[in-house]
Formats: sequence, C-alpha cells, structure tokens
Amino acid sequence: MILPMDSIRVLDLSDSLTGPFCTRVLADYGADVIKIEDPLAGDPARRMGPFYHDEPDLEKSGLFLFLNTSKRSMTLNLQLERGKEVLKDIIRKADVVIENFKPGVMASLGLSYEALSTINPRLVMTSITNFGQSGPYRDWEGTNLTLFAMGGAMAGAGDPQREPLKTAGQMASFHVGYSSALATAMALLAADIRGAGEHVDVSFFEVAMNSIDGRIQRILEYQYSDFQPIHRVAPGSSRALGSGTFECLDGFFTFNVGPAVFPPMARMVGAEYLLEDPQWATVAARFRPEAAKEFEATLVPWCMERTKAQIRDLCIHYRVLGGPINTVADLVTDASFNARSFFQTIDHPAVGPLQYPGYQFRVHTGTGEPMPPRRPAPLLGQHTQEVLRELGYKDEEIGRLRAQGVI
Repeated sequence: MILPMDSIRVLDLSDSLTGPFCTRVLADYGADVIKIEDPLAGDPARRMGPFYHDEPDLEKSGLFLFLNTSKRSMTLNLQLERGKEVLKDIIRKADVVIENFKPGVMASLGLSYEALSTINPRLVMTSITNFGQSGPYRDWEGTNLTLFAMGGAMAGAGDPQREPLKTAGQMASFHVGYSSALATAMALLAADIRGAGEHVDVSFFEVAMNSIDGRIQRILEYQYSDFQPIHRVAPGSSRALGSGTFECLDGFFTFNVGPAVFPPMARMVGAEYLLEDPQWATVAARFRPEAAKEFEATLVPWCMERTKAQIRDLCIHYRVLGGPINTVADLVTDASFNARSFFQTIDHPAVGPLQYPGYQFRVHTGTGEPMPPRRPAPLLGQHTQEVLRELGYKDEEIGRLRAQGVI
C-alpha cells in the first residue's frame, strides 16, 4: 500500500518522548524515519521502564518499543567532526529533521537551521523545546509535570483538600508530539508549494496552554471574576441526580444525567413510578439537594446486579448518557477494535511477538488492501551500515568510521 508520506525521509535527532512520538506518527504515515542514536547508550528511553519481564535492557524498554516502531536506527557521534560530516550527507537527501535539544545546542554543533538550509534549501526542521526558541523562559528546565502545571488545568483533577493532580502518564508529552507532527506535515506542504523549507518552533508550554480541556475558559473566569473555579468533587459531597461513578458486577460505570434528563434513567432502572410523584415529576422538584442521595438507594443496587456491558446496552436502548470505566483488558478484547483489527502483533528480536496499539487512521484505496504491518522498533544501531551504504559509503570507509568511534 502507498501511504501519504512514503516518499518522505525524516532524520530523527530527538530522544525520550515528545520527538520520538512525533516521528512515530510520521512513520505511521509512511515516512522513512532514520533515528540517530548515541553509539554507546542510545536514546535515553531505552533505559526507561517498564521493561519486558522486568529485565532492564537497552532492547527491552516497553516505552522505547512503543515509540519507535517502523523506524531505522543509526548510531552516530555528533561530538566528532566526522560524525557531523556524515550527518550532513544524510541531510542532503532528507526532507525533515526533528530535534528536541535545548535551544542553542544545534547551533553549538554547527547544525543550526540556517547552516543546514544552505546544504538543503527545501529542508523542514522542527525543533521541540520546553518554552520555544525565544522568550524569557527559553533556557528554563522543565518536566512533563511542571510544564503541564504551568500551561494546564491541574486544578481540575484530584481532591480539593489536597494537591492538584496532573493527567496520568505522559499524555501532555504525547499531545506535544502529535502537534509537532501536524506542524511538520503543514511545513512540508508549504515547502512543496514554495520550493523552500522552514524552521518550525514548537513550545511544550504553548501546546499545553492550547489544549482543548477547558483551561482557557478557567483562566478567563479567574481574570474577570477573581474566582478560581474548582471542578473537582470533594469526597462525600452531593452530585447531580443520577450522575457519578458506581460499582457494578465487573467494575465501574459512569453516568452523566441530571434533573433535566432524568426520566429516561428512571424508566431504565424500573423507577418510572417516581415520575408520577410531585417530588419527582418536574425538573424543579428534582433539583432538591437531597434528590440525588435518595435516588442512589435505587441506582446502587441496580448497578450491582449488572455487568458493564449490560448497563451499556440498556443506556443505549433508553438513551441515557453513560459509559463503562474500561480496563486495559477491556480495551484489548473490545469488539470494535478487534473487528477492525486495530491491535497488531509485532515480532521483535529481543522480546519476541507482542501486541501493540494500531494505526490512528486508515487509508482506503478501494481495493480492500489492509494497512501494512508496522516494523518492530530497531535494535541500537541496527541500520547504521544500511543507511551509509545508501549514501554511497563503501564497506572500508564504514569500517574506519566504526574504528574511529564515529558510529
């Protein structure tokens, strides 16, 4: 199958999370991603857990395996002048460079966008940093936690009597990676139209601020009312009628109902008789503070007698807004994912066959041809010789580069 970026070569100088997730997305769309790694240690993500069978190994990091499918790994020492010369040979035939060094590092290596664009005028370089290439915060350090807190809405998660909480895992970093991939694709389109590349400057802080989770609204509320809204619910506090998360036979189920759309839920749980009671018959009556707690006496045992799937089907039938709290096992066995063959089994030389999340998109050609299988994440330096041969290097020269510590 021909994918949208099949003819695009991406040079991946990034490491850890944001940059590698960006290039993983580009690889999914068909780009030839050449990942440049340190000859001795490789990408730091290789040393981040969890590890396959809890065995720390450069080839067994679950995070690295996830982030680097369908890429080629080449080792190259950019501290050596010969290493920089080899890199420039690759850049002459590349379309994109992705990097997430601190601002100024590429320039200190003689690899600034201005220098590289003289070698390849059509080159697009995407630089991903904490706060961008300019501004008063340019050189500040940051982590997923601190950057999300500065640009995010941590007040929306956790107990109001305790510290705010960030989104679980590394979601903010992955969001930055997605945004960087989109910006890179748009820059490639512009380069094709204009015949000249450009330098894309992505700020983690700014991407977090523009996240579509309500933070702009909350900042404006604070600006105009001097009030910081807390959207977290304290334990034991009242909640909307028929709303909240409730235990069921095999897990938990969440409802979002409220007084205005309560009647379908009453019918679903066999409590339609309440709608004839003056205390429940009108929306105004159902706004009574004690109504939610009273109804839980019916809703809680009803949920405890049913599975998540049974409750979901009844919600669909009665048009009640709600959904199950899925576990990882639920997602792996999900009927829709399996019907569309979302999960892929990829056989890796160090960890064997494992199941991976599939593509976030499908290309339909009209022939019914399936999406191509992803390749496993590369072993450290697995494709170094292959890439150099493509550039015209002879085996003798490759041997000298290895002996000199360049690769």
